[in-house]
Amino acid sequence: MTGLIVFMLAPSLLFASLWFHNKIENVRAIDRSLEGLHLIEALGPLMQEKALIGNVKGPSANFRVQLRELAGEDRSPALLADLEAFVAEPGVSALQQARKLTSALSQLAKLSSSASPETSRLPSLIDDTLLAVVIESSKMAKNAGHLASLEDISVWDKMLIPVQAGQFKAAADEAAKDTAIFLGDPAVTAANGLSEQARRYRKTNRSFQTAGSQLLSSTIKAHTSADIVSAPLIAKQPELVQVTFQLWQAALDALSADLQQQRAGTLFAVALAGLAGSVVILAAFAIAVALSRTLAARTQQEFENLGFHDPLTSLPNRRALLKTIQNLPRPGEGVRIGLLVFDLCHFKKVNDLFGDQYGDSFLRQVAEQLTQLAEPDDFVSRTGGTEFMLLRRRLKNPLEFEQFAARLIHELGKERYLHTHKVTIDGNAGLFISRPAAEVTDQIIVDAALALRSAKKLGPRKYSLFTRNMRETFEENGQTAKQLLNALHDGNVVPWYQPQIDIHTGTLIGAEALVRWIDGSDVRTPASFFPAAVEAGYMDMIEKTVRENAIGLAASVSGKTLHPIHFGLNVTADLLGNSDAVDALDRQVRSMGLLPSHISLEILEAVMIDESTVAPIKENIARLSDLGFFIELDDFGTGHSSISSLRDLKVDRVKIDRSFISGVDTDPDLQKFTSALINLAKSLDIRVLAEGVETEGELEWLKQNGCDDIQGFLISPAVPEDQLLSLILKHNFLSALSAPVPRKTVLGLSRR
Repeated sequence: MTGLIVFMLAPSLLFASLWFHNKIENVRAIDRSLEGLHLIEALGPLMQEKALIGNVKGPSANFRVQLRELAGEDRSPALLADLEAFVAEPGVSALQQARKLTSALSQLAKLSSSASPETSRLPSLIDDTLLAVVIESSKMAKNAGHLASLEDISVWDKMLIPVQAGQFKAAADEAAKDTAIFLGDPAVTAANGLSEQARRYRKTNRSFQTAGSQLLSSTIKAHTSADIVSAPLIAKQPELVQVTFQLWQAALDALSADLQQQRAGTLFAVALAGLAGSVVILAAFAIAVALSRTLAARTQQEFENLGFHDPLTSLPNRRALLKTIQNLPRPGEGVRIGLLVFDLCHFKKVNDLFGDQYGDSFLRQVAEQLTQLAEPDDFVSRTGGTEFMLLRRRLKNPLEFEQFAARLIHELGKERYLHTHKVTIDGNAGLFISRPAAEVTDQIIVDAALALRSAKKLGPRKYSLFTRNMRETFEENGQTAKQLLNALHDGNVVPWYQPQIDIHTGTLIGAEALVRWIDGSDVRTPASFFPAAVEAGYMDMIEKTVRENAIGLAASVSGKTLHPIHFGLNVTADLLGNSDAVDALDRQVRSMGLLPSHISLEILEAVMIDESTVAPIKENIARLSDLGFFIELDDFGTGHSSISSLRDLKVDRVKIDRSFISGVDTDPDLQKFTSALINLAKSLDIRVLAEGVETEGELEWLKQNGCDDIQGFLISPAVPEDQLLSLILKHNFLSALSAPVPRKTVLGLSRR
């Protein structure tokens, strides 16, 4: 009988052992995080000394021993190499090596996973944001000193300041934003002065940015180095470095205290559970028979669960998630249910570059990290190839759930290692949050997916919260897509053209094709049907129509105007990434008797954001330029790499976005940036076109400040083809233009 009782008690003992093992592992994980945090702390004085003085002796031999123990045999050589580079290299280069080393130590120590929700922002402050402030401010001071020492200043020299100022401001403002949460949280700041250090940082940052504004303004207007006001910024930079490192140390102290508190609490729980466990074991003999029945039921459940798990990650699968949702009890008063769906972007490149085995390893890492970031009661599942879902069954604060989504995207998007390869993959998240105390069905999976779709439209590393209008929009888009397909077949989707005028002569020198849907008596703009076209996959059909008919219109007016006219086509990333499509476009233009120079290809910088695909895109743009096409960089000034785009590409004209034009005649701050953009392009012999010109004041300012061409409602809105021909006769007449043969016309892939 005793043996039978012990046999029936064994599952309870097993589960207790697993619980104790899990808690001890938690303590070990915290200990590892503390070891990594101590190593990072040891680097702090060295980094500050490097930033202010430039030379350091290097850490102690004991530091290197501890680093090897933390990193292991595989990782320690690379980290030691980064450490030696930090000690040996000068100035900013050394600080960048230190930032790289700190980030690697943070990842090894899993600081983000160990931190509590109250201190979840601190790891990124310590290993990234605050170090970025020091690095970018050092670059600004260095560049300011360099410019002040030059005899002659080129436009490239001058553009160093606005570019570097933008990078510093992004880092500094991010630090201010991340520390704002601690200004009023005594639970986090009482023991370590984090709140006071955050206030000092914000005050010093504002002072430094004021000096930066003086430097930027004087640089744009400067003719010689004597005109540049660099001394205030250079003088304030050491103070900013000191205050930033004081905030860095305060953040590190707060995180260390948090980890120590977690460790003590976990050990106390283990000790208390051990004492209570003895009592439980004795009591268990009295209910052995009941346990035997429970064990039988659990065994049956385990067999059933074999079909409810993902074999790659061992997480529950979609079937398990559906069952869990169907069995949810009605939430209590004030309690909501939250569902988060997370999907990786461009994951295929991992498999393509490294192989499927590394792709599988990456997915397992994501699953492990997602589980660590989740709360104990969260239900985490893998529901697709790169798709994961997290169900929060008791959600009391919707804002905290959104903050969790932002943190999840940030943490999962950090650089990680696949064996010896460094890999970074961005992601998006969609959120569904129920009404308080409302029951839910498996419809929430569809709703969260609609929110994910919305987030992906915003770009990588974004999340969206489901709203009812998302479902309505999805259903409306489906209906719109059916009508759009009929309109395409019937020839009711046509281009209207917005003229482009030489600002000095008034000559019409080009036209951009902008799509319109003629729906009975209504003229529909792209915003009303492009989302439906994208979801239905009709954009390729639209793009093909663009090329065929816009080139035909260009051929019909070729040779009949006083000056050549460029017909603008907006070019997609798919075409630019395909060398065969480039050749096909060249053949198509020449088959109509045109030279490629008659066709203007408008390229958005956004198509060059993905570093994995930018190389072939730039190569194909260079080929198009060599073939003779007129290359335009659209929305100039709003992209991520405007200056490098001008340097790397053969650009004939840039189009300055309307955000830099609207009100430029009355806004002094806007004038600084717009004139800098115009001067940069003109210094490289590149024409400048201003988009969205609507007032005479804007026109006069642009004319006086070197702009070449304009486009906007002041000249003309987009007009049908026959009205465009009339404008050509009025503004660029050489010989009579015969009306072209009626045909299915085209549209540029513009959303205006």
